[in-house]
Amino acid sequence: MLKKTRNMNLAALGAVCAVFFLFTLENVQAVKLGYTIEKIRRDIKDLESSNTYLKKEIQTALSPEKLEVEALKLGMVYPEPGAVVLLDGAPGKKNPAREWLAKLTW
Repeated sequence: MLKKTRNMNLAALGAVCAVFFLFTLENVQAVKLGYTIEKIRRDIKDLESSNTYLKKEIQTALSPEKLEVEALKLGMVYPEPGAVVLLDGAPGKKNPAREWLAKLTW
């Protein structure tokens, strides 16, 4: 009877230890997942900031003022007033400039 009680006590102690171990393991995993989630949130926030910055950079790079400065650096100039040929895309309308372009390309 004493051995049976002793074995029961050891089994109960083992069960309590197992439950405590599982509880601790779950808490450790929950903390690790919490840190991972926070890191991912920070990464998302950083990427959103970078995306906003890059969108502003694109808008700045494509602004007419910036394009004009870059064109001047490349040696481009404004055309002479008589050098501009306007092409009217309306079908059926005679346009000498359009006929000239058609003759040139065909």
